[in-house]
Amino acid sequence: MKVYLETLGCQMNRLDSELVRSRLRASGHEMVAEASEADVVLYNTCSVRDHAEQKVLSRLGADGQRKAAGKRLIVGVLGCMAQRMGTQLRQAAPCVDIICGPGQLARLPQMLEVAADGEVAVALDPDRRDHPKATPSDDENDWIDMVRDAEDTPTASQAFIRVARGCDRFCTYCIVPFVRGPEISRPPDHLSHEARRLVDAGKTEITLLGQTVNQYRHESDGSTTRFSDLLHILADTPGLRRLRFVTSHPVDFTDDVLQAMAELPNVCEYLHVPAQSGSDAVLKSMNRGYTRAEYDDLIDRARTIVPGIVVAGDFIAGFPGETEADHLQSVDLIHRSAYKNSFIFKYSPRPGTPAAKRLADDVAEDVKKRRHSELLAAQDAVGLTHHRAYIGRQVEALIEGPSPRAAKQPTPAPAGQTQMLGRTRGDHIVVFDGAESLAGQYVRVDVHDATHLVLLGQRAKV
Repeated sequence: MKVYLETLGCQMNRLDSELVRSRLRASGHEMVAEASEADVVLYNTCSVRDHAEQKVLSRLGADGQRKAAGKRLIVGVLGCMAQRMGTQLRQAAPCVDIICGPGQLARLPQMLEVAADGEVAVALDPDRRDHPKATPSDDENDWIDMVRDAEDTPTASQAFIRVARGCDRFCTYCIVPFVRGPEISRPPDHLSHEARRLVDAGKTEITLLGQTVNQYRHESDGSTTRFSDLLHILADTPGLRRLRFVTSHPVDFTDDVLQAMAELPNVCEYLHVPAQSGSDAVLKSMNRGYTRAEYDDLIDRARTIVPGIVVAGDFIAGFPGETEADHLQSVDLIHRSAYKNSFIFKYSPRPGTPAAKRLADDVAEDVKKRRHSELLAAQDAVGLTHHRAYIGRQVEALIEGPSPRAAKQPTPAPAGQTQMLGRTRGDHIVVFDGAESLAGQYVRVDVHDATHLVLLGQRAKV
């Protein structure tokens, strides 16, 4: 069958979609770029924010109309939204034929066969509310990673590797522990094998993924592999030029990880470590597990041990009970941490989370919007200062391809060139005029200007 797959959400979802495409192609199905060409439409979904789920429901409404008009179509919802809503999803969208949780993706070929016979196919992970110690089949989950198509990655030179699945942190606002299940670290030899396959396929930059990646811990035959040990193992992969990781949790972020970042030449000096709030009272209500002082200490240690480290953060504006003083502490933390960038969102209760059950959403919407805007303004100012410090310097960028904004530039690029986009070791976005053939290459760029998000430059002369 011809299959259209749309991905919404985080980098973990993007990797899941890579694995799904590999699995379906291996089963004889054809992936297509347009939903209108497809016999099967699949949505790999996110439940972290309501907006992502509403987007899927809108898509499903259109699919339902197409089916009602006589279109033969199989519709599937995969991932976190499927796991959160379960079979209730069909009440909201009766057109859905497949409901597949994030730990059941290896079963999709069989589920397509069931749906093709006119039956509804449902495969969900064990609900940890009812079965707290139950997990999806570890062998099956690891297998889908191990047989992936090494060519099917975001760009010609970049790839993701999932080092762990699930989360055990239980932040009160977050649905992830309930839809992605318990935290399970993959065997280091499997990860090493996967890294070698990817590098052999031309991937010179690998990003390690985990909901709390720094808490990777695998025990086997009486020995324990910590995340810092894993960095040493994977950094030894011949031909691997860059190794980075996201997302880190501030709890138990020990110096051995920072020492590995400092010692290993191909481990990038980049740390995405969400704070969510600068207030101890809000952090406690969020069940984040650390204080503002402990977070400040982590940032200080990182900058001491890893010279030139680049830091990014996350914040939530208007969490239940947040006062104006709490908000101002978040503004202060943005300035103190001098983030390259931060992902900043207004709080909205997510069904099934402890916060939605126990905490009144008592910050007025107009106050949330104002605080959200003020956090963004603080980050814009900090980000501009950070990026402008690179003016006059030369950076190395791995070129991903033409910039999405290339066609909108007021000044056309020289003949035979376009605006190209790349990333530095510190995850800075770099744009410059160059040939499209530079995609996948490492290029030296002289930085001559900057915005709060982007370094602007020209290719350095050899």
